[in-house]
Amino acid sequence: MKHGSDDMPIACCLTSAELRERAATLFAQFRSAVIGTEELRDGYAFRLPGDGKWIATIAKMIVAERECCPFLTFELVAQPNMGPVIVRVTGPVCTKEFLKTILCKADASIQQ
Repeated sequence: MKHGSDDMPIACCLTSAELRERAATLFAQFRSAVIGTEELRDGYAFRLPGDGKWIATIAKMIVAERECCPFLTFELVAQPNMGPVIVRVTGPVCTKEFLKTILCKADASIQQ
């Protein structure tokens, strides 16, 4: 279920310095754990290991991003048997381009 609006601006409210810091820390940690990326119509689905360490990192990222990027929708699915965790990040039009710059690995192959 989506609660956002398609006319909500795609804009992060972090300063350039804050964004650089987040990119060097939280986003870098997230990207390092991604074991698969699937392109969605309105965002991406990222597959990460299902252990507690990565779930805690994902939760920290979601909390941080909800404060500065209110246009994003996050869905977290934990597979059974300690399997991978799927994080779907979606939003209004143009969200994919924004997400590609902050969360996708530069050299990643993205399934369509």
